[in-house]
Amino acid sequence: MTHRFSLLYVLGTFFLLVSCTEEEVPVPPDLPLSESDVEVIRYFKDVALGFEFGNSSEVTRKWEASMRIFMDGAPTADNRLTLEQAVQDINQLATDGFSIEIVDDPLRSNCYVFFGSGLDFVELFPDEESNVFAFTTGYFRVWWSNNNVIQKARIIINPNLLTPTQQRSVILEEITQSIGLTNDSPLQPDSVFYETLNDAGYAPEYADIDRELIRLLYHPKMNTGLDENQVEEVLRDILNDD
Repeated sequence: MTHRFSLLYVLGTFFLLVSCTEEEVPVPPDLPLSESDVEVIRYFKDVALGFEFGNSSEVTRKWEASMRIFMDGAPTADNRLTLEQAVQDINQLATDGFSIEIVDDPLRSNCYVFFGSGLDFVELFPDEESNVFAFTTGYFRVWWSNNNVIQKARIIINPNLLTPTQQRSVILEEITQSIGLTNDSPLQPDSVFYETLNDAGYAPEYADIDRELIRLLYHPKMNTGLDENQVEEVLRDILNDD
């Protein structure tokens, strides 16, 4: 009797210890976000989900392979400098392995950037005839796979219709939209994505919130094909870890 009682006691103590250990594992609470973080999430959803035109699904899209830009047409020295600086900024902000390089061979490129008139652009790409017109100042188009990975881009900037400051703005906007931040928005007047019916914006440099959107889209935790609710969950996770 004594031996059996001791064995049951030991077994009971073992299960009690196991139970206590499990109950002591803390569950981290959902941390409240700052007002600025809430604004970033709101702006990310406005800019990164879907497109300004068309009926494409409103989900995240981004590159996985490197983006290789070929410049054609008649870019000015300032145009080239603006594009090179944008590439440098994006490469510094991306932490998921994505990068951009400028190449001198169109056969090596997967992003064609043309500086010139809409008419000349359509001569090069007749399939753009319904999208690009003589008065087009800037335009981008991207192609993506079934899992929403961007694989190819095409851009026109028409310097002849823009002031030097406007040229810088349009270059930044079109390049950044072609990496997956595809929408214009009326929410942030200092942003390169800012546009309303009466104001085209023309911010000549990235606003802090623009840089934050690039960083978040090309964060290792951000995947393609995420809808509004899934994006919010991922963004909260990233921002709480910062």
